[in-house]
Amino acid sequence: MMERRDFLRFAAALPATLAGAKNVRSRSASRWEIVYKSPHPKPNDLDINSEGLWILDQGPESWVSLVDVANGKVIREFKTDVNAGSGVTVDEHGVMWISSTHNSLMVSCSPKDGKTIAKYWTPGAGRIYQKKGDAEARRSKLKPAYPPDPAEASTDAGIKSGLPYGQLPLDTHDGNGGTGAHGIVAKDGMLYFVVPPARFLVVIDPKSWIVQKTWPVPGSRPHGLTWDENRETLWNADSNLNAFFRFDLSGKILETIQLADDSPVIHGATLHQGYMICCDDVGWIWRFRI
Repeated sequence: MMERRDFLRFAAALPATLAGAKNVRSRSASRWEIVYKSPHPKPNDLDINSEGLWILDQGPESWVSLVDVANGKVIREFKTDVNAGSGVTVDEHGVMWISSTHNSLMVSCSPKDGKTIAKYWTPGAGRIYQKKGDAEARRSKLKPAYPPDPAEASTDAGIKSGLPYGQLPLDTHDGNGGTGAHGIVAKDGMLYFVVPPARFLVVIDPKSWIVQKTWPVPGSRPHGLTWDENRETLWNADSNLNAFFRFDLSGKILETIQLADDSPVIHGATLHQGYMICCDDVGWIWRFRI
């Protein structure tokens, strides 16, 4: 179980409705371990099926790699037409879905070669906002698995405006901007994905693109999303809260798992044989026993 000092710190960062909720089991994660290097420098989501472990990279070339879950050896990989992808899954019809976060699109493509099938807009997309009481942004403490990309560093430096948070340049004519979805999974013809700007989880019918329902998530940075072993409830990671939340399909939180302060930052996550396999976007695949 979670130690008292950890629980108090954890509860203080949560909305009052959750921090005071009853019948929510809370526990600490077991010791984490790095298992291998990602095929590319910026892994941002994971999915697993009978073929192996899928790793989505958010770098400029948007690689998706299928690897042997046991050792990380690449089985096949391809580039995709997305912008800083943050979620990947293959549905029961053999269609791959990717959350193309920085242009607020949802993209369906072939899991064989990455060829795009269709593109959709993301419900709830927009600018991620800060709210009083939010947990501080977590940054990885791990040494990057790959050397930095000089081109990316110069691009990032060029977009800084120097204005206070929330303020836009005077010549701005469109305040929408922002980003889209992160983790995504599929079941029974439906897609489930989390949208940080809206702070909710969406259940959508991909045939009609009509939202079936939504429910709120506890923090400002929901990321990895994965089914439990029986595919009956959903685990969702929040990168800043450094925790996992297990939801039933009505949106009720059933359980929380708090990770240690020294753990890597949770980006993608997928459950496999009693382990939560995760990625930190500095190039590492890691896990802990759940």
